[in-house]
Amino acid sequence: MKTYTRILATCIVTLSLAFGLTACNPKEKIDELLTPTSVEEAIAAREAQFAPTVSSPTIIQDGYLTVGLRTGETTAPFCIVESSGEVMGLDIDLASQIADAMGLKVRFVNVTSVEESLGVDCDIVMNVAVGDAGSATVVGNYSENASAFFYAGGYATLSAEELAGKTVGLQSGSVSQRLLSQTDLRMLETSYDNLNEAFEALAAGEVDFVCCDLYSGAYLASFYPSINFAGTLDVPTAEGIAVAADNTALQVNVQSALDTVSTNGLMTLVRIKWIGGMPNATNQTVVAGLE
Repeated sequence: MKTYTRILATCIVTLSLAFGLTACNPKEKIDELLTPTSVEEAIAAREAQFAPTVSSPTIIQDGYLTVGLRTGETTAPFCIVESSGEVMGLDIDLASQIADAMGLKVRFVNVTSVEESLGVDCDIVMNVAVGDAGSATVVGNYSENASAFFYAGGYATLSAEELAGKTVGLQSGSVSQRLLSQTDLRMLETSYDNLNEAFEALAAGEVDFVCCDLYSGAYLASFYPSINFAGTLDVPTAEGIAVAADNTALQVNVQSALDTVSTNGLMTLVRIKWIGGMPNATNQTVVAGLE
């Protein structure tokens, strides 16, 4: 009991010193310490934090970032169209985070031409390489286009010597199959109707490797804990976000938003969700010794 009394007395003295031993109401003093601003000020600060960074005519509709998706040619994990018509994927999640960083809501539209759609049907188009942008400007770099090897092992960049003579699964008629045939790397090929079958064979140990589109492979590999990236077959081509060439204000704001989601960890979470967190491919991830 004496100990409890002593502690209580100490607390009272400490509070008295903090409040300057005045006759003020302690409750009011605590409220002042914990809430240095009024509710109205707090709401205003919160609204300012998420205030739109752009408006029309920089964007085609106030309050919204209108995002173009090329659903006809973009596949998983970037854009997946469900039988119900619902669209999901890495591009959808990333565009939503970018819009949020710009203080905007997001809406998606299907486009077929990057150059003709910008500024008319949409503000930006996701997943565009510089060579496919026409006169548009490509902002940032959040993905890469390349063919890659996957295997049952730890993340690595293997050499041609380690791949030579091994069995490899390929989707019949794919770009990856054509690219592999153009190298001096000789592997025992097995063709499959689709990548799902190829990865099932890899998981079952029926082939040593699968060679396919980098991000499609990373997406399927994320469903198999033992399967990982083993190197790219060709030099990766960077892909980013297309913005109209004359819309410099939007270019700056999109780049800033992309930088924000890159540094605050949100892009990492999006990548983990869709491709298991596979690092970006670079020139250093190309299989060594290929000719």
